[in-house]
Amino acid sequence: MASNGFGPLLRRWRATRRMTQEQLALDSGVSTRHLSCLETGKAQPSREMVLTLAGTLELELRESNVLLGAAGFAAHYPGRALESLELEPVRRAVEFVLAQQEPYGAVLFDRCWNVLRLNRGAQRLFATFLDSPQLEPRVAGNLVRAALHPAALKPSIVNWPELARLLLERLAREHALHPHDPERAALLAEVRGYPDVAQLGGASASDGAPFVTVHLRRGAHEVRLFTFLSTLGTPLDTTAQELTLETYFPADDASDAWLRR
Repeated sequence: MASNGFGPLLRRWRATRRMTQEQLALDSGVSTRHLSCLETGKAQPSREMVLTLAGTLELELRESNVLLGAAGFAAHYPGRALESLELEPVRRAVEFVLAQQEPYGAVLFDRCWNVLRLNRGAQRLFATFLDSPQLEPRVAGNLVRAALHPAALKPSIVNWPELARLLLERLAREHALHPHDPERAALLAEVRGYPDVAQLGGASASDGAPFVTVHLRRGAHEVRLFTFLSTLGTPLDTTAQELTLETYFPADDASDAWLRR
């Protein structure tokens, strides 16, 4: 289809980034006339030009590969499996962080929030506050679905509306940055259809704290957490770029004592 060719795809990404032809041309070091010819198909880009434009547009590696393919070139960035030999250093670093985070929780997930690894601290948290054996694996194994689904963590999250609004804002922001990613779009559409999600209002008012606390309570168990998100700094592989580590920390002394027990 013509709409999937290089020119139309480049124009779509430029519009997504809200850049004029003049801006994109200047930032990429090419003439506006040449960029116009690339968008209309009157000129064909070199492989190096595609990568330059992808970098200026701040595309993810996966998206850069799609742009290359639209121009008739092979993918530049590999997407190896996490268990592959090439990603062993990354895997080893992840396992080190997961182990060092004990007794606090840590989770590794992909660009669509699917859980890939979790340490014993996270296993204990989910076993305590997500005790739903009939829950679908696709829900229990995805951090966003687990937080927003009515049969998952929602009953245990005391400040669920506040947390749900922030999660939805993050998902919407990621979708806005990567609007041509069907998996991200599908996840956002799905969770927006969960009960009570559509009724959520705007962002919660800040109470002056430097972070949002995740307040969990189930039976006699209660804990307050805050989280850090970490990504690989210099990825050259699509799988490696899309990995995120979320580490959990106690927000007060009582939570620290609970986690250490």
